[in-house]
Amino acid sequence: MNYKAVLYVLGKIFIILGLLMFLPLSIAVYYRLNGFPEASYKSFVIPIIILLIIGIALTLKKPNNFNIYSKEGFVICGLGWIIISALGALPFVISGCIPSYIDAFFETTSGFTTTGASILNEIYSLPKSILFWRSFTHWIGGMGILSFMIAVIPKAKGNSMFIMKAEVPGPTAGKVVSKISESARILYIIYFAMTITEILVLFFGSRITGDNIRFFDCVVNAFATAGTGGFSVLNNSILGYNSPFTEWVLIIFMFLFGVNFNLYYYLITKKVSGILKDEELRGYILINLSAVVMITINISTLYKDMSTAVRDAFFSVNSVMSTTGFCTADFNSWPTFSKVILVIIMCIGCSAGSTGGGLKVVRLELFIKQMLCDFRKTLRPNSVVNVRMNGKTVDNKIMKSVSSYLNIYIITLVISVILISLDDFDPTTSFTSVISCLNNIGPGLEVVGPVGNYSGFSTLSKIVLIFDMLAGRLELFPILLLFSPHTWKKAR
Repeated sequence: MNYKAVLYVLGKIFIILGLLMFLPLSIAVYYRLNGFPEASYKSFVIPIIILLIIGIALTLKKPNNFNIYSKEGFVICGLGWIIISALGALPFVISGCIPSYIDAFFETTSGFTTTGASILNEIYSLPKSILFWRSFTHWIGGMGILSFMIAVIPKAKGNSMFIMKAEVPGPTAGKVVSKISESARILYIIYFAMTITEILVLFFGSRITGDNIRFFDCVVNAFATAGTGGFSVLNNSILGYNSPFTEWVLIIFMFLFGVNFNLYYYLITKKVSGILKDEELRGYILINLSAVVMITINISTLYKDMSTAVRDAFFSVNSVMSTTGFCTADFNSWPTFSKVILVIIMCIGCSAGSTGGGLKVVRLELFIKQMLCDFRKTLRPNSVVNVRMNGKTVDNKIMKSVSSYLNIYIITLVISVILISLDDFDPTTSFTSVISCLNNIGPGLEVVGPVGNYSGFSTLSKIVLIFDMLAGRLELFPILLLFSPHTWKKAR
């Protein structure tokens, strides 16, 4: 383990996070100068000072040996996300908005991991700077703070690949160009451009339709959509705007942010063939539309207006499948069939290389293809059958990693549900709370449904769910490997 290189990179992360906190600080200054009740400046100044002091101290001297390999990449990723969540909670505690540190840690982890699970009962009355920071954590965590570091500080050369592999969701970490730093920069530019586009569409579109949504709301809702997080600034989420236009805009962008960002690069560079032959995209669209159709038919009798039923089905499916977690309907009151469909797509999630969570569509497709190959080999033992994806044979290492991921996922899920059940909630609440946090969705069913929250859980359960959120966002391995003694041993 190259400890000096690990600490140096962590120092860079602290500096970046400290600088990013100047944005919510500026929001606090703006609203205070305009006579609005706001959080004290120290809510952000103190964390900024702490982050910059630690960051500068760790980066004063660059280590002579800057070799970063797979082990270092996983440790940087795991430790980095835990520490930024821990320090990112300070504004909530210092401002008094969330007095309990564990609750603040839970809320911040939920933000950075783009889960959207909340312990807050009252949201609208919070200071604007705190609401901004709460939603901004979604945007930071959507593409990943380590990927952001690689994009803006491209000094680690080829070693950056090991950091990006540990953070990017999916069975593989693809590059859009040969240099990993340039790839990260391109993907962040696309991410930024899509976010700005959504803000402008929400703001100007709401003026055309007469909804007149505040610019602040457009910004924070775009952050939450882009990061597929789901923190809203209203107590009743997107339903509070009573705006079909806003709901359809969010439906479209939730779907778009659930697509592999590499495909947008293909679109920009006019490599349309790469998009058309992408099997994961076709699977993502098929599962999405199938779920919408089935749920619309199932809930149609509950609605007087069919168009509202269709819109609510589209919104709920895209919110859950993209793992955003916004809500316009209490699907907790829907028929069991619809709730089962939603739980299934909660687990599937969206595309690899997107800002969303879940197992990912590509893993489901590879798992199904592997089963079909095994069936064929059973019938014809001497035949040579390979799993193919997008016209190419899938490497056996990738197939083994998919199987390992699914096994560890199930084990983590089972252990977490057992621990959560100590709180003595009903089985549906216990199960879907873990499903929701492990897949970075936010709402579950029953107590943690769209109109509920996680405030009633014990400290132990909140710690378990914090672990699940981090493990789910980082694809399990970076967090789990922190608990292995072999990770911390020096190479012989």
